[in-house]
Formats: sequence, C-alpha cells, structure tokens
Amino acid sequence: MAFRPDYLVRETGQNLFRNPSLSIATILTVAVSLSLMGAALLVSQGVEQINNRFKDEVEFIVWMDIDVTQEQLESVDNILQDSPFVKRLSFVDRDQTFSDFQEFFADEPEILELVEADQLPTSFSVVPQDANVEYIRALGTEIEKESGVEEVQFADENIKAISSFSRGSSQIMLFAALASAVAAALLMYNSIRTAVFARRREIEVMRLVGATKWFIRIPFMLEGLLQGLIGAFLSIFAVFGLNKAFDSFFGDLDSFVFRDFAVPSTDVLFIGGFLMLVGAFLGALGAGVAVTRYLDA
Repeated sequence: MAFRPDYLVRETGQNLFRNPSLSIATILTVAVSLSLMGAALLVSQGVEQINNRFKDEVEFIVWMDIDVTQEQLESVDNILQDSPFVKRLSFVDRDQTFSDFQEFFADEPEILELVEADQLPTSFSVVPQDANVEYIRALGTEIEKESGVEEVQFADENIKAISSFSRGSSQIMLFAALASAVAAALLMYNSIRTAVFARRREIEVMRLVGATKWFIRIPFMLEGLLQGLIGAFLSIFAVFGLNKAFDSFFGDLDSFVFRDFAVPSTDVLFIGGFLMLVGAFLGALGAGVAVTRYLDA
C-alpha cells in the first residue's frame, strides 16, 4: 500500500486527540526532561567559556591599601614592571575603580551616595607569562608581602569554585534529565500502546487486506515524533529563559570572573536544535517499539 499525505495527517491527528490527557502528560514529561538536559548543557558551556578565557591569561589582582603612599605604589609597580614573569600589567586608579563601582551598583543609589572615590583602593591587574595555577599563586604570594599591598585576589579561586559547583550540578541535572527521559519514553510507549489497542480491530482488518507493518507503524511513529518535538519546543523556551536569568544574575555581580558565564544566543540555538533532535528520537523510538511489539506478538 502506498502512503498518502492526507492519510498520514488524518491518522496522526486522530491518534493524538484520541486520548488528549495522556498526550499532554507525555509532552510535558518530555519538556521537563529536556529542560533539565538543556540546563545541564548551559551550565557546562558557561563554565567552559570561563575556563577558556582564563586558559591562556589567568589574572590576579593586587589590591593596594586605601592609604598607600606614592612611594609604595611606585615600589610595587617597579617590581611588577621589572619582573620577567609578568606578561602584562595595568594600573587601576581610584577614578577607574570608582567608575567600576558606580557601574556595579547602578541600581542601588543609596549605596552610591555613601561612597566617594577617595574611599576606594587602587590596584594592579597582572597577567603572568605562565598560566600554571600553582606558579601564579606563588608569584602573587610574593607580591602580597610587599609594603602597601592589602590583598592579592586570584582568579583561580573563583574558577575552581565554579568548576566544582558546575560539575556537581551538571551531574545531578543530567541524571535527573536521563531519568525523566526514560520516564518520557515509557509514557510515550504506553500512550502509543493504548492507541494501538484502541484500534486493534482496524489494524487487524488492515493486515488482512495486505497492509505492511510499516504502513501500520508510520502514523503511530509520527504521533510519537510529534509529541517529542512539541515537548522539545517547550523546553527551548525554558532554556532561553534560564540563560537570560544567568545573564542578568551574573551581569550584576562585581566580579570579572563571571562575566562570560551566560551563553551566546547562537550557542543556545545550537542547544535547542540538539534538544529537538533528542525529543524527536525519543518520540519515534518509544512509538516504534510499542507498535513493533504489538505487530510481532
């Protein structure tokens, strides 16, 4: 028997609306499982971006005392300038620090009113020649001993914390996503099996008049594939929303380490495309197994 487009559309639509509550439950389960998977991919991508930014240029910041003298500033500056282990050095004066401060607290005018430029410290931003974390920490520790130095802030501390958190959270979300995906596949399997059972007499008649297994199987697989695609489409909205939340939250933090955590829209679209493929695969697979088991019984 040849496939006709109108037959496929009609049969797939009838199958979807024959048991709407089960179809909606299946779609929502797929959406939840793929949203969790997309969230795990977002977190992993965000941490990868941070690691890549600091892979070749792992910075540390030398914060000076607020009441540092000009002689102490020049001494630290000379040490860093003359060091063969410093790749790049930049001095951040009080005006620049105050400008950054105003940008970070732009939404909190009550805080801005309490702080003046002369109350903020100056600093040196240092990029070492060697990106080895242990080497950088040793270099920063030596600078920290100099007179007039308040603190040396290492980027690797934040990076390690982010990596540790992301690994744990990504593993948890991926486990939850896989568990939800299995639940979605099983629910889809039961949904299609129910539809097949409801049409068992019609299917038997079709087999008697010569319909092939694939002629019977295709509409049900299209139903499962469509359920998977709809669930995946809903999950894409959740992933975009989560990425927007990342962008807003980390954008408000006064830390240069987190500024690249939010994933670019093009990468989110790529993740969305991947989720659509996974949703379609789950739907078609669950439906195909359900119909095949019935036809082979």
